[in-house]
Amino acid sequence: MTQTQERSIVNVLLYSDNIDTRQAVMDAVGVRPGKDLPQVNWIEAATEAGAVTKFTENEIDALVLDGETQKAGGMAVLRRLVVENECTAPALILVARQQDEWLAQYAGATATLLTPFDAVSLTDAVAALLRK
Repeated sequence: MTQTQERSIVNVLLYSDNIDTRQAVMDAVGVRPGKDLPQVNWIEAATEAGAVTKFTENEIDALVLDGETQKAGGMAVLRRLVVENECTAPALILVARQQDEWLAQYAGATATLLTPFDAVSLTDAVAALLRK
């Protein structure tokens, strides 16, 4: 059992400038992505500055980042968190093109998921993050 699984609530930072994308992620995964996992507290951010602030102000257990966010995509935000804030939380980046998976991994992503995503694949990916 991982340290995350032993807790009753975990914080997941969800970054996207698109409110519909954030809502789709939260609706798909819900509050508990697996029977063996704790409840998820979604911490939403729509801007790079907001994501960095929320990361530094909260104990973040995992990240779900939209790689298609304008100005600063999920890959850029993750790279900044890794370099400037020593982020070691597992991260899932949502990418629109399979060709972008290598860039997401370079940025520090634990996993990637192609969009549009289905609820089962997304839930499985988030559950895998929380089991790391």
